[in-house]
Amino acid sequence: MKKKIIAFLLVFLMTGAVLVSCKPSDGGNETGGGTDTAVATEPAEENEIDAYVAELAGEMDTEGKTFTYVGHSVNFPTEEKETGDILSDSLYYRQRDLVELFGIDWEPVSLPGGEDTKDRVSQEVTAGGNDFDLVCGGMLTCGQALLNLGVIQPVQDLNYVDFDREWWVQSMRDTFSVKGQLFYLFGPIVPYTYLDTHCVLFNKNLTGMFGINDSDLYDAAMSGKWTLDKMEEVASAVQPVTGSTSGVYRYVHPVGVPFLFACGETITKFDEEGAPYVDETLSLSLSDLSDRLVSFQADETQTAYLKSDEDASKKFGVESVDRLFMNDRGLFYFADTGDVMYLRTQSVEFGILPMPKLNAAQPNYRSYSNPWVGQAVYIPKTVKDLALVDLMAEAMGALSQKYIKDAYYDRMLRTQAIFDMESQQTLEIIFGSKIYDMSVLYSDGNQNTWGTFLDSIDKALSVDNSTFASDYRANARVAKMNIMSLIRTVEKGG
Repeated sequence: MKKKIIAFLLVFLMTGAVLVSCKPSDGGNETGGGTDTAVATEPAEENEIDAYVAELAGEMDTEGKTFTYVGHSVNFPTEEKETGDILSDSLYYRQRDLVELFGIDWEPVSLPGGEDTKDRVSQEVTAGGNDFDLVCGGMLTCGQALLNLGVIQPVQDLNYVDFDREWWVQSMRDTFSVKGQLFYLFGPIVPYTYLDTHCVLFNKNLTGMFGINDSDLYDAAMSGKWTLDKMEEVASAVQPVTGSTSGVYRYVHPVGVPFLFACGETITKFDEEGAPYVDETLSLSLSDLSDRLVSFQADETQTAYLKSDEDASKKFGVESVDRLFMNDRGLFYFADTGDVMYLRTQSVEFGILPMPKLNAAQPNYRSYSNPWVGQAVYIPKTVKDLALVDLMAEAMGALSQKYIKDAYYDRMLRTQAIFDMESQQTLEIIFGSKIYDMSVLYSDGNQNTWGTFLDSIDKALSVDNSTFASDYRANARVAKMNIMSLIRTVEKGG
């Protein structure tokens, strides 16, 4: 599914459609944990960004200095000129402004993917080379390996990068620091920040068919009352499926880990010194949540759990995991915001909701950001001019708030990819409650798996918890060893 979405997106962004951005009204929901990505960029904000970047340009003499940015090809314009492609132009405008304002010699190194970036950077740095200034790559395919190899450096004490600015995800300092040291920069500087966040989609053809009021769903979300109970109550309007190749499912493609975070649980915790750890014993609350979720998600008369496209074809008579929802055979589809952009071009009409809370007493929604999609920015240990990289990273972050956020969030996602104003408002809730977890760094995951530790949790929170307690204990011990190795790497300075 991810490969399909990314391939589609590259084509979709070449359309050059002229879109109008609008700012939705405040939905009145206190989400907490905001990432400051949820409000459309206004002219006043753009003027402030321009003034701020101009001020940065006066901080040092950068004229004629070389700046090398390496990473996945999606972080670079398709051509070094304006083409009419919304995303490519936004990346070009950022690059153009950096060159014009700072007088730098911009050297992009565009690579096919995260694995390629990881290999290229790790080889360069371990050999003592200093050709790369700033690296952009996937959390799983690139960042995890670079951090564990000790080839990137901390960013929390940089002079110019201001983590309190809206173009940096503030929560990263709390969720990805190891004993006060942070190695990831994350925000609109990475376009994929707008594709990685989990949500729930509902099929509007089916809500009409089963007498479900769309406004009631939106009202529940906006009032903070979109909960597991509410979701199950709404879904009960759909009768259980009696044959796998016909009938309507209440739920399609549940994913356990995002439910865990949405319901207020966490995986990685931190001691008084800021060192990460995981509980080695299964908490009662996690066990209860597992029982609750499996009770309806493992019921094949309610839920279509799709392991793969091949599994979907054999079991449900459809060619891919999303087709049940597209073909009006699934009421709720558990997706991420990248899926939203893909599905908008299909024939299905849908609305967007945050992942449900455990109950109404839970203070905030919590929207887990998927490490399969998520990317971040890193600084190699051997960088030759740290002050320049520090300055340019802050300028890139600010200009990304102006250009990348406008292209991806304000125009492509909020305006092009949704059907109604209510979904614009719920989208703000979703992006205002984005959360991350460090487990991506120690669970031995890659592009195709959560990793051993998260895989067992994911399975136990969606389809089968029969061996959850024993699997958790065994995998938690492995995770603990991986965390200890990570801490040693950080303490040694790489």
